Amino acid sequence: MSKDRTWFLISKKLAGEASADELTELEGLLRSDPDMHYALQNITDLWNLPTPVNNDAEGAFNRHVSRLKSTTTDWDLPDEDTPLQPNHTYTVTQKYSRKKLMIVSIAAAVLMVASICWYNAVTKRAAAARPFPVAQTGEKNEVSTPNGSKTKINLPDGSKVWLNAGSKLTYNKDFGGNMREVELSGEAFFEVMSVTIPQTKQRVPFIIHTQYIDVRVLGTAFNVKAYPRDKQTETSLVHGKVEVLVHNRPEKKFTLQPNEKLVVRNEKVDEPTADQGDNATNKQPFVSFSNLTYAPKDSTVVETAWVQNKLVFNDESFLEIAEKMERWYNVEIVFKDVKKQTEHFSGSFTNETVQQALYGLSVTTPFHYTIQGNKITIGK
Repeated sequence: MSKDRTWFLISKKLAGEASADELTELEGLLRSDPDMHYALQNITDLWNLPTPVNNDAEGAFNRHVSRLKSTTTDWDLPDEDTPLQPNHTYTVTQKYSRKKLMIVSIAAAVLMVASICWYNAVTKRAAAARPFPVAQTGEKNEVSTPNGSKTKINLPDGSKVWLNAGSKLTYNKDFGGNMREVELSGEAFFEVMSVTIPQTKQRVPFIIHTQYIDVRVLGTAFNVKAYPRDKQTETSLVHGKVEVLVHNRPEKKFTLQPNEKLVVRNEKVDEPTADQGDNATNKQPFVSFSNLTYAPKDSTVVETAWVQNKLVFNDESFLEIAEKMERWYNVEIVFKDVKKQTEHFSGSFTNETVQQALYGLSVTTPFHYTIQGNKITIGK
């Protein structure tokens, strides 16, 4: 039902007949279903194609009707209240308004996009069913999301990956064989399909390489947060089982059970400043285990809430929240008052604009802010 509503609102938007409320509703639907952004872009491109100067749609239609009339059977339909008479000849007269032609054009575009999606689904299923092993060519596929956007990826083996804002996923074009490997920079949620080699019945590992850790799985659902500039790398397991190998601790593997999170401190990022002292980095353990965090309001899992299009934070510093908001809204946030960085907040945002989000935070803990373009300055 939501997709039908989305297509309806897209049609009204392209026709210039959508109200402000309908445009807001459409924006919310597109944010909850990122795949529809691509469909909308394709249809918009088709809609905006220039019309040939000598194109006479009505004349072409009339010529088509004339050819139909020249066939052996003519139809002349009576009024609704006039019964059909046997052995009588009827003809059809039909006029196409601009609005009807518009609807037909949009329907054709929707049909084309749906056909493309169907074709892609079929080819992906076919790729997943290919016999193993597959020759490795070294060529790469790269999917990246800028700040302010997210996307969903269907890998050839049937695994699904949700890629958060400001992230990049790289994998071989001939992904598969005896080893499934991807490289991640940023944050992604994985639903990994269990795959076996037909000849040996052995399960094929799925490995995620990041800057500081590698994660090995066989079939499970989990989240990996590995932004290069962050102070820590996190692996959060929803169900299944994963092994984590820390690059500078190769002698030990860490195994995660469902509802557990592994946090690894990124040593190259988390360096002490002059006023923190030489032992500042030792205050936090290098590797730590904890349970997943649940939002007190609706029990949403904080670590994976972004997949549901929710920006959730639970007792986090303003600095940490600002980093998330920068990716979420594609903005730059600077603190004129450094003391505000240590303020802690709990809450969540779904469809709020960045202005609404900042106002909501300032209600609980007062602060001033200014917005100039995409730069936000936090003051006292």
